[in-house]
Amino acid sequence: MLKKIYSEPLLHFLFLSLLIFVAYDFLNPRQDDQQVIVVSEGRIAQINNSFRDRWKREPLPKELQEVIHAYAVNEMFIREAKALSLDVDDQVVDQRLRKKMNYLLEDLADANRPTEEALKQFYANNSEKYRLPAKYSFQQVLLSSDRGEPALSELVVVQEQRIEQGLAPQGDNSMLPSQLKQASTDQIARRFGLVFVEPLADVATQQWSGPVTSAFGQHFVFVTEKQSSQIQAFERVKETVLSDWQYDNNKTFQRNYEKRLLERYTIVVQGAGAVVTNVVTNVDKKSDIAASTVPKSTSETTSP
Repeated sequence: MLKKIYSEPLLHFLFLSLLIFVAYDFLNPRQDDQQVIVVSEGRIAQINNSFRDRWKREPLPKELQEVIHAYAVNEMFIREAKALSLDVDDQVVDQRLRKKMNYLLEDLADANRPTEEALKQFYANNSEKYRLPAKYSFQQVLLSSDRGEPALSELVVVQEQRIEQGLAPQGDNSMLPSQLKQASTDQIARRFGLVFVEPLADVATQQWSGPVTSAFGQHFVFVTEKQSSQIQAFERVKETVLSDWQYDNNKTFQRNYEKRLLERYTIVVQGAGAVVTNVVTNVDKKSDIAASTVPKSTSETTSP
């Protein structure tokens, strides 16, 4: 029973949140007197660490005093700015606060480490993400479409006759590579186009085949090797799977947090012509979403 409780993600979230708030209070002790700047021991330790990381040495007493002084002056400016409400309706400040909330949520989500079984299940559910593309080694001869029809069709017949006689086809000079080795379908498509890639899967190896169409004209190809598309083994892509799982976990964590916020807040859209349609998706109807024609002069408040 206790083991199940300890493994509960919500308990981890609450515990980590408590640690973060305790650390914040330690570094930023509350001050009743806004005219007093308290530089706590925790803040001094943080300043020391920052100095050491930047200059690779301990600060001299005078240097430490100067950095502490600069911190205190900066804090004074911030308090004066807040007293003047300069942080209100400031998009730069708002964006920074949103980023800090995102960073906090990411840190909390990252604390949830997946088990081996969870990783394997994620891998199984998203196996196509770890598929390697097919690869081909081949030679190609191009009959350029610049000559137009019916000359192009006549030349195709001539090259087919050469192949039947055991001869290699002849083609036009071009900037396209005459030979590729171990090229993936993506690499081939970037050079010849997707319409050229698709027929390669059905082309026989160790013989001239064609014609294969591309935007450049008609090609005769001699495929020497094929490697079929395949899903990579779990152990080979385990680190990538972990990274993908963490990304997906972070997004899920943030969506759940947004859902909890929407259950606490009321959204009021002002204006006679306001239309509220699908403001919230995939959220329980506990959220109170209202469209109101409150006059602009009325203050707008959202209560937690």
